[in-house]
Parts: sequence; structure tokens; C-alpha cells
Amino acid sequence: MSQVDKLQDAEEDVAQMREEAARSAREEATADLQRAPLSDTAAKAHSTVEVPLSQVRTMVNMRVGQLPDLHDLAVSIKETGLLHPPLVRATGEDDVPYELLAGRRRFGAMTLLDEAEEPREWRFTLIEGISKREALTMQFAENFHQAKPEPVQFARAARAIMAEDPSLTAAEVSRMVGAPLTWTRKSLKLLDLPENVVERVQQGDLSFTVADIVRRGIARGDVSAEEASELVEQHAAGEISGGALKLGVGYVPPKPKNYEEESRKLDEARWAANREKGIAKDQDADQRDWDSSSGNGGGSNGSQGGPIRDAAELLSNEPRIVASYGPGSENGGEGDGPIEVAVEDLDAYILGLVLSRVATAAHREHLGVEGGHESTQEYAFSLHPDRRLAVLRALSAEILAADPLPPKPLRALLAV
Repeated sequence: MSQVDKLQDAEEDVAQMREEAARSAREEATADLQRAPLSDTAAKAHSTVEVPLSQVRTMVNMRVGQLPDLHDLAVSIKETGLLHPPLVRATGEDDVPYELLAGRRRFGAMTLLDEAEEPREWRFTLIEGISKREALTMQFAENFHQAKPEPVQFARAARAIMAEDPSLTAAEVSRMVGAPLTWTRKSLKLLDLPENVVERVQQGDLSFTVADIVRRGIARGDVSAEEASELVEQHAAGEISGGALKLGVGYVPPKPKNYEEESRKLDEARWAANREKGIAKDQDADQRDWDSSSGNGGGSNGSQGGPIRDAAELLSNEPRIVASYGPGSENGGEGDGPIEVAVEDLDAYILGLVLSRVATAAHREHLGVEGGHESTQEYAFSLHPDRRLAVLRALSAEILAADPLPPKPLRALLAV
């Protein structure tokens, strides 16, 4: 089969896979629409009433702040009429017999027209038998589909609905209002954060995503609520970046999809290279041992220079590499010169160097590392091997993001 035929077959296979995926998605969407509703709200009877605005009260809305473009909407209502009357429910009270369910912007525009002209009676759609939980749900749904609300307001509205009916789950609330389940769950969990962190999210000083990372750091025990609050305040004040904040609460970037495969290939290459070096080193050692046992400086029973090596050397089959980043190197530094590092500890060694030579004091402080080179090495080697590379990657990304051109010590380190 020619390369052209293979390419054509591959393209056909991909097109078929996409078609099957699209068909499966359509079938899932259809099945979802065929599910029975969780309540009979949609089947409630509707009727029309005409009353002055003074007989309709508004609920505490999930959205806060000024309503936009009310003047233009009021002009439109005056010119074309009220095309879609707001929804209300009966309160059972004589003074204010109706409560607004949906149509807050229309109600605001109608109020502007009453203030500009004489108050009048307006048309409303009355829905029979609506409970408070259903009223909150209807308002929630209308707000969510107009524009995705601020997550803290969303969470408080969802919690208010669930308070009216404790049997409701987050999944059921999501379905009732048409919100993504993952977004609802993450929003509700925001309310578990310290109050000052919640306020920062509301004010726009902290993104929804980073706030969730902070919450998970507290839940894992990587950082206390007080420490997290302090880091968030430093971030809001511009003292630390978002990357430093995430690092400070214990965030570890997810591994790439091909991480295991690439790591395996890299490990195999390292082992192969060190195996070749080890063979050459062993041959030289054997020659020295032969020379020594032939009368050039040692006895036959393993005295200095003899054929029997140190027991630790015999037991150690672990490949090692030489890291020349000491006083004898062109970069200078702590230590007594070149040292040997086990292959699996290379990430820890490099992490210690980055922390001591490139990272700022703020980076080390966020990781709880105090002191100089020795302390950073102790910290790096104390980490689990699976975590060392992740911390190194996150720290390097933070450093490079702060300075697109790596500082000279980092360039030198990367060249080692």
C-alpha cells in the first residue's frame, strides 16, 4: 500500500471517529432532555394579572450592583410595549399580594417609566403554587443564563436553594438551573475558604481557579488557613505573583500526558550512558588491582590497593554522575568541589541548586526553606522523588515568567 493510500485511510478513520463521537454526543443530549423533571414547576398553571408596581415586591436577587441599560430597555417598552410580562407568584398578603420571580431588569425599566410619567397598572404572568425553593430556582436559572454570575454569588444562591430543601444535591440544583455540575460544586466549595479569601474572589482580586487551588492546599494540609489568607493578601497587594501564591499553597502542576513514557526514555538513556562509563571505570580498576597484586603496593589479602574492593563499593551497583558545580567550576559555589550524585537524586540536587542560587528569598520562604546551600539541599533531598521534579518545574516556570531571559546563574546551571 502506498503512502498516499495509507494517509487517505488514516484520514477516513479519523473522520469516522469524529462522526461516531458527534453521534454519541447527540444521543446523550437527547437522552438528557428525555429525563423526567425533578419537580413539576414547569407544569404549574399560568394566568395574567394587571396591577400597579406598588403591589409587587422583589426578592433579594443573587446579583448585586446596578442593573445595566435600563434606560434603553424602558424606551423599548414605551415604543413596542411589554412583550414578555415579568413572572410573579402570590404572597398571600393583602398589602403586597405578589412577588417578582423573573424579570428584574424589565421591572426596573417599568419603574423608570412610572417615575417619568404617571404610575400605571402593568401586566404580569402569575404562576400558581410556586414555593420559595422554586422561586429561588427560577430566579437562579434566569440570572445564570443571562450571563454567568460571579462564583461566590452563585454559590450563596445555590446554598439558599438547598437550605429550602435539604434533600437537594448539588447535581440536582445544577440540573434545575442548567448550570455545569463541576462549576456548581467548585463554587459551593469556595464558601469553605476563609472569609477574607472569599471577599478577594468577589472583588476580582483572586481568580476562581486560583481560589480553588488555595482551597485544595488547605484541605490537604499543605498550608494552614491563616497562612493561605496571608499569601492571598500578599498577592492582592502585588507583593507576590499568582505563580508564587500557587507554589506557596503546595500546588504541583499536573504531569504531561506523555510524562511516564518520556521519563522512561530519559531514564534508559541515562542508565545506558552511565553503564558505559561504569564498564570503562571497572576495567581501569581491574588493571590497577592486577598491578597492585603483582607486587606494586599491596598484599593479596585486600590491603591498600589490593584486589579486594571496599564492601560498600561491591554492594553498590547504583549508577552515579559527577556534578562539577563547586569552587573548582567556572561558576564557583559552596561545597568542596565536584561531587557524585545518584541518578535518581539528580532532580533533588538540581532543585537544591536552583533554590540556593537562582530562587529569590521569597520563593524559599514560601517553601519553608531557611538558610543557605546546605538547607536547600536538605529540603530538596527530603522530598519524595515523584515530587522533586514537579516542584522544580513549577519553580523554574515562576522564575522564567518573572524574567523572560534567564539570569546568568540559571543559564550556567542549565548548561551543566
